[in-house]
Amino acid sequence: MAERRKLETILMEHKLVSVEQLTQIIKYAHAVGIDLHEAVLQKKIASPDAVMMAYAESIGIPFIRLADISVDEEVAAQIDPMTARQYSVVPVSIDHGYVLLVTTKPIVPDIADELRMTFNLPVRCAICTPAELSDAIAKYYPRDTARMVNTERSKVSRPQPVTKKPPQPVEPMNNEEIKDRFMKTFAAFNFTFAFTFLAPYYLPLPRWIGSHSLLFFLLGVLLGGIAARITWKALSR
Repeated sequence: MAERRKLETILMEHKLVSVEQLTQIIKYAHAVGIDLHEAVLQKKIASPDAVMMAYAESIGIPFIRLADISVDEEVAAQIDPMTARQYSVVPVSIDHGYVLLVTTKPIVPDIADELRMTFNLPVRCAICTPAELSDAIAKYYPRDTARMVNTERSKVSRPQPVTKKPPQPVEPMNNEEIKDRFMKTFAAFNFTFAFTFLAPYYLPLPRWIGSHSLLFFLLGVLLGGIAARITWKALSR
């Protein structure tokens, strides 16, 4: 198997760039953070077909011109517009048991597996120019269709908001109700306080505990306050 040549070597061999141009383009690609072939395309030093053909050779993937082949619309329709636009691929045909995809870069294994499950067939890639891919996506996957698919997905996946009922207005308590609420709260305090304070006298507690009357007095005040607060809130409306 022949060793793949670097893109720089192929560009120079086909006289697509000069040594000086190549040096400048490499610096530009590093500075901007893009691949070398993308930098050459942006600088418009050579024709897109020639650049992408050299790039395809450097990565070992065939180059095709979409103008020279016919896209099978039934195959193209097997992926939704969102997938085509997100992954920048267009399936053009099914031949010899695999799906041929056109793209401008090799697709990563995870995406290849996802597309393989979509078609239930293995997939292979071919490189085309960015302009041809853009035109094909615009033709077979219009933006309006992609937006409609995305909206339908959102309707399915997004949970419907729960409509909360507005709070019902609360009528103010009258004087009798306020008095009754106060009396019951006061009774809860007194009962809890008395039960706690007198506990040493009617519960079989050790003598040393029963001798600490101040402790039970304070504990009775604390528990009585808690009981009063609970009763007051329970009787509110």
